[in-house]
Amino acid sequence: MYLIVVYDISFIEDEKKGQKRLVKLMKLLRKYLHHIQKSVFEGEISEAKYFKLKREIFHIIDWEDSVVFYEIENKNNINREIMGKDNQRSTNIL
Repeated sequence: MYLIVVYDISFIEDEKKGQKRLVKLMKLLRKYLHHIQKSVFEGEISEAKYFKLKREIFHIIDWEDSVVFYEIENKNNINREIMGKDNQRSTNIL
């Protein structure tokens, strides 16, 4: 499946704790998906890895944070248009 993840980390109660959650979440998402914009990740993922990712995210985020998952069964059904700078991943992955 193709997955798009969008998140918003709250800094209201404690900025340092919010920053730590943000860094942990970004590092975790980079293991599974491609970083597209500041709080947007996307890419192909298996159902097993998706389940594992959600479980790991659950242990990182706080009740004031928000993570939105867009599941797309077929990547070919997406009409993706970019206006401005394209921050899409490099095709040269070792």
